[in-house]
Amino acid sequence: MNCGKNLQLKGLYEAIALIGQGGMGRTFRAKDLGRLGQPCAIKQFLPQFREPELMKKAIALFESEATQLKALGSHPQIPELIAYFEEEGCLYLVQELIEGENLYNELQSQGIFSEAKIYHLLEDILPVLQFIHDRQVIHRDIKPDNIVRKKEKGKRKKSNSQLPITNYQSPIPNSPQSNLVLVDFGAAKAFTTDTANRTGTLIGSAEYIAPEQARGKALPQSDLYSLGVTCIHLLTGISPFDLYDDVSDRWIWRDNLQTSISSHLANILDRLLARAISNRYSSANKVLQDLHSLVNLSSASAVAPPSNIQNYAQVYPQIRQLQELLSLGQWQESDRLTNKIILELTNKSKIAELKADDINNIACDIWIAIDQAWMEFSNNRFGWSTQKQIWKSLGGKMIYEEDTYWEFANIYEKFSDRIGWRKPRWFNLEFSPKIWRKYENLTFEIAAPRGHLPSLFFWEGFNLVDTVFYRLEICRQTRENS
Repeated sequence: MNCGKNLQLKGLYEAIALIGQGGMGRTFRAKDLGRLGQPCAIKQFLPQFREPELMKKAIALFESEATQLKALGSHPQIPELIAYFEEEGCLYLVQELIEGENLYNELQSQGIFSEAKIYHLLEDILPVLQFIHDRQVIHRDIKPDNIVRKKEKGKRKKSNSQLPITNYQSPIPNSPQSNLVLVDFGAAKAFTTDTANRTGTLIGSAEYIAPEQARGKALPQSDLYSLGVTCIHLLTGISPFDLYDDVSDRWIWRDNLQTSISSHLANILDRLLARAISNRYSSANKVLQDLHSLVNLSSASAVAPPSNIQNYAQVYPQIRQLQELLSLGQWQESDRLTNKIILELTNKSKIAELKADDINNIACDIWIAIDQAWMEFSNNRFGWSTQKQIWKSLGGKMIYEEDTYWEFANIYEKFSDRIGWRKPRWFNLEFSPKIWRKYENLTFEIAAPRGHLPSLFFWEGFNLVDTVFYRLEICRQTRENS
């Protein structure tokens, strides 16, 4: 504003405000007059040093960003290159303006990421990495700062139909369009088999960099390593420097988790973080396949998954949706989704149709994952484990036979009274006859009686109480003994 330079570059790109600056230059919010004033971003190359050798490398990196963005073409999760040029002795790069918050700032403002958010991150970013790796490009600077959650503003641009995003087809039905964008391709470079064994310049952020990249030999798997480090930083909120123990030469991120996560996700992250390239995933597609695989849902589970594999694959992402709902305190939506998951797995239309065999045919990982989600986000107030504890405290057994039905019914009424599914008929008097609440009159709040939710056994499913509790107990014993 004060130097007297023209704010319109090439007569097309008009700078409006400074939105960021660093040692290599400045970034401006701008508008593209050639596109009816559409918002864009202008990057101005303006390094704070003048040493010839450093300048040469810096210019090469700035030019590389333009080259790589141009080579990658159009993709909804990569900033679109609009122009690259020199004017009045300065280099400029004009690209799509990505408005939103990067994941590092999101971590600072919202706290550590839940397991569900990490799943969504992987599902969103892995296809982008496969896309760029398929085009022989390595990003080399994957970190929370360079992943932006884009604000919703109408429809996103479509990717070039001639360039498939990935060969991997996600099993998630009707999954929402991705809103995470991978930015800052200033460190990206082209990769060929000739360059794989050639030592190059050390580029990347020290906290997230893969061992081979630290030696100047970046590979596509180096981006996967950095993505794994990004995930454990977001899960723990702790600097990756403090998540690695130099004495034992191993990652100790699991010891720093504030809440437990599934063995399924933990195993995937450990493989992303493998120091030896041969022990790491070979491609982003391989990670995605493991993310949704049945084989790896839990290495500890000795119980076979149900035979209906397609149905199972569709339900598992719903558990991550359940975690998100519970983390937001949306108790009724979570309760309904819990029942929906069980019904979809058993191909039943209502809870009353469920039988003991249906319960026993559902994989242990499903029971444990749902129960852990309820327990974690309610601080052990809700969940089947809490209900089972109350059931046993009232003298309830894990298995009832037909000839002990009345004993079962008596315990079930006491159980329902304790957790608030029945209420006194008159004025909340203790001696008053009890009546069943209607579903819509259950208390969908954290202040509800302990064990009030989930409501799988409420009225229609009362005959499943001992079956589900017994199944959950067997599943946990199987996992502990494995």
